[in-house]
Amino acid sequence: MDHIVTFERFQRVGRRWLAKAVSELAWEEVFGCSESRLELTSGVVYTYRAVRRIWGNLDIDATTIRRDGDEPDPLQFVIDARDELGMNPATEAMFLQELKNTLRQDCAIDVRWGKRTADELTDLPTDSLHAALEGHPKAVANKGRLGWGVDDLARYGPENGAPIRLEWLALDPGRVRQGRGAGIESECLLRSALGDDQTRRLLAEAGGTERVFMPVHPWQWDHCLAQSLVADIAENRVERLGPFGPPFVASPSLRTLVPKDGGPYEIKLALGILNTSAWRGMPGKYIEQGAAISDWVADIVAADPVTAPFVTVQKEVLGLWWDDPLMAQAPDAPYRWHETLGAIWRQNGEFLLPGRRVLMMAALFHEGADNEPLAAAFARKAGLPLEEWLRRLFEVSVVPLWHILCRYGLAFIAHGQNINVVLHANVPVGITVKDFQGDLDLVDRDFPEAESLPPAARAVLPRKPPAYIVHNIQTAHFVTVLRFLSAGLARRGLLPEDRFYALLRQVLHAYIAAHPELSDRFALFDLFQAKMPRVAINRVRFQIGYEDSAARPLPARGTDLDNPLAAPLEPAADYDAVSSAAQ
Repeated sequence: MDHIVTFERFQRVGRRWLAKAVSELAWEEVFGCSESRLELTSGVVYTYRAVRRIWGNLDIDATTIRRDGDEPDPLQFVIDARDELGMNPATEAMFLQELKNTLRQDCAIDVRWGKRTADELTDLPTDSLHAALEGHPKAVANKGRLGWGVDDLARYGPENGAPIRLEWLALDPGRVRQGRGAGIESECLLRSALGDDQTRRLLAEAGGTERVFMPVHPWQWDHCLAQSLVADIAENRVERLGPFGPPFVASPSLRTLVPKDGGPYEIKLALGILNTSAWRGMPGKYIEQGAAISDWVADIVAADPVTAPFVTVQKEVLGLWWDDPLMAQAPDAPYRWHETLGAIWRQNGEFLLPGRRVLMMAALFHEGADNEPLAAAFARKAGLPLEEWLRRLFEVSVVPLWHILCRYGLAFIAHGQNINVVLHANVPVGITVKDFQGDLDLVDRDFPEAESLPPAARAVLPRKPPAYIVHNIQTAHFVTVLRFLSAGLARRGLLPEDRFYALLRQVLHAYIAAHPELSDRFALFDLFQAKMPRVAINRVRFQIGYEDSAARPLPARGTDLDNPLAAPLEPAADYDAVSSAAQ
């Protein structure tokens, strides 16, 4: 008997999913609905109680949802909304499978973590807290994990926290692209990550150090590499060495693993599964320059007085990617077939900052069983009024991100997994930034402040115009993180949304006043325009289906959003005073 999925639990998580799906799909303009009613062309009517929030999204009370007056079924909703969703039959069937997988994992999260209050969740170790998170807030089928069965989910799903031992391969160095950070030597890295004894055993198994040693996810070896590397193994370009090293656990991104018992490095590995719209492989485009880019970013933020107190770079110390000799002759093959074997070692945030907590930004809007956002629990434990806690959060996160964009033309895609908040005694004191493999853009103008960027690194970074690149903050951070945090605080009656964004405006305008030398850049990367693009991610999957493509799918665009930061400004706080308090 499956004790994870019960009738009562499936109803509970199904209602929560429906509330999210109706809200996000209406916000993406897949269909229109009111604050109480969704009428579908199938003739089915869904009713509920909801509040329209400041970004135009519906905040639906999941307990009130009814389908034609009866108990709703999340899977039936997809059939009821068939005309509106616009999927062809094959796409609809695959989406239903993604949704079924998501609902089952929502049940698994509910079993293990669903009864804990916000206070209890904030008391958990960081890895356990991350395991309790519900996944991408905008993707409606956010735990599809196509390719994994229930045994795989038990072994490798982040919600379970099971220990994972890395498999190791010894590779022909002539087929491996590498990028390493300054001063990084492979054997020293191995000893730091695996320990002396395990490193000696690994090297002895390979018979020397002339090969490149690459870790792989055990699922990837069993379900992909053991077969796809058959010719390379036969011709001695690849040798499997077996499992080595300490246990790791999966983070919510699935392919990023962190050392279970602490350690200097986390590792990002290729996974041949489809999750939240893309195959989770490892592209080779940036691998040779990722470490150099992260070294450069670390240097500029450490030398800048605005960012130095607050920003820590989780540097990529070593990137490896297998340049498959056969697939190299098929450059137009779908991207997933070029991304089956790769690894990135990067610094572990909590190891870099001992005594401080390094949490995914997505943790802040997660809610406990008492419906309290974790940000509110952290503020209470810090002994700070919520507004003061949020002011410090904005000061150490949004201001540095915007400063780096305005001064250097460099934009992090600042969603809830790429940007971590650093807490000391539960107070926000900084952020860490990571993931320089495709989640970092450079403005399409040559800023003198960025002249020191190495030419080879500059050549691989995407160059984008100011009006586009500013949305790495607006869409990835404001809409994908702060939208959910402000709604959760308002729902709980802790802070009205207009006040939430007034605080953010105050902090940003105080920063503007303190840096008149950047006035042209502030206008170039304007966070305060009345309208901003609405970016849709679910609608794209409905349109393009699940067939392989040569490139990762791009989001769609809807009608423009009203920007909450464009509202009239309240008196600005003193930037220097806020900055000093945040330190």
